[in-house]
Amino acid sequence: MLVGAGAAAVAAVAAACSSSPGPNAAASSTVPPATTAPPTTTGTTTSPAAYVPPGGAAGAWATADAATTRWSAPAIQELADFVGTRNSSTLIVLAGGRVLTEQYWGGAGPTTVQDIASCQKSVVSTLIGAAVDRKLLTIEDPASKYLPAGWTNATPAEEAAITIRNLLTMTSGLGQETLKVVAPPGTKWAYNTSAYQKLRTVVENASSKGIEALTREWLWDPIGVSDLSVWVPRGGNGPYAKDATGARLWGLDMTARDMARFGLLVQRKGRWGDRDVVSAAWFDQALTTSQDLNRDYGFLWWLLFGHRPGMPSDLVAALGLGDQKIYVCPSLDVVVTRQGTTAGAASETSSDFDTEVLGRLVAARGGT
Repeated sequence: MLVGAGAAAVAAVAAACSSSPGPNAAASSTVPPATTAPPTTTGTTTSPAAYVPPGGAAGAWATADAATTRWSAPAIQELADFVGTRNSSTLIVLAGGRVLTEQYWGGAGPTTVQDIASCQKSVVSTLIGAAVDRKLLTIEDPASKYLPAGWTNATPAEEAAITIRNLLTMTSGLGQETLKVVAPPGTKWAYNTSAYQKLRTVVENASSKGIEALTREWLWDPIGVSDLSVWVPRGGNGPYAKDATGARLWGLDMTARDMARFGLLVQRKGRWGDRDVVSAAWFDQALTTSQDLNRDYGFLWWLLFGHRPGMPSDLVAALGLGDQKIYVCPSLDVVVTRQGTTAGAASETSSDFDTEVLGRLVAARGGT
């Protein structure tokens, strides 16, 4: 077995970053066998900075050489081995857009799809940015301009005071369970998936396109996301299926590779090859602190890890229930995605699993 380098760095970073409650579910003690990733190529036609992977779910994707990209191969293997012990089905690490490691467990593979849970919020953030680029809306617009009356359980006047910015920054003032006003907009930060989900309808009505069609046209087709990754209305009547007004909530099913492809678009600030898919100006806003109530939050992106000692300051993340992850760090030129079931202390967003993974990742680069 390969022995991971930088164990001391891992311990130091993990200790500095730890702020999550202890795990409430035991981790598996056995690493399930990882399946072999599909063929890759050397990708010698473009420079590492310019490289973008070919389209499709299982096409050839260039590999990264650990040594030339300044990563420790044994430490990356140690990271993958650790992730494999924590109820994971997929792991991808990209360096310079190329595959540094790609692992699958439990029968999963490049064409396996999973609901990415609240990681979808960061996709919708990017769609809002694309709508802003197209001058279809502004984030200062009242959300009610694009939503029917009764989109909350508040009064019409209270609804009219909530802006798109409020929904992007979790400052709507609405209660998660009730969608009634509990605070004036912009005065309280509270994580609220039910309020966030209204942005799907906002961008649909602003564009006169359904969510699947506009995501495909504005994002997925330009960056080669496979047809396997789709929006799906959630079935049932539970809290993750319907909100307090009875409106249906939607999930986003994606493959691991398509998640990584989206992460790479974000790392490149909206540029894909020679095309600006979304403006860099949007990401300059979305990936920075959006309000003073919770400085760890941008426009539906988590910034908390970049604010912790020992972590790169530009590290951002899309985080979903069950430890679905997209980590993006431009300064390290790295994207990491993970799918599976709960890997640490249960949370709709961050967990102790983040600390473990990111500590190992930073150590694999020799710290910051």
